[in-house]
Amino acid sequence: MGLFDSIKEKFGGVSKNTKQSRTIAAKLNDSHIKYASVKTESDDLIVGRDGHVNIVDGDCFELVFGVKSIFKFKIDDMTIWEFMSLDGATVSGVDLNDGNEKTFMIYYDKHLER
Repeated sequence: MGLFDSIKEKFGGVSKNTKQSRTIAAKLNDSHIKYASVKTESDDLIVGRDGHVNIVDGDCFELVFGVKSIFKFKIDDMTIWEFMSLDGATVSGVDLNDGNEKTFMIYYDKHLER
């Protein structure tokens, strides 16, 4: 990040990470998720299958399986990036459900376009 970007971010500009999070969250809104896993200290555990991601309350990104919320992150505070294959994404942030820092990998039901 250059000096100009640092100054812009501190004085009211939107950071690149925030723009990326907003863009990808909007792209994935109302999408079916094949399955999701959570990173632990030693392993990746599958937390559910056949889920759905949505933007809720205008500023939160949430993954649900049935009626159970797996994670709920504030979009502007989370980090999200898509796999190069575009068949999934990694989402990290503070889960609003329990207040803990978590990292999830979500796998799309179908291959998405850029």
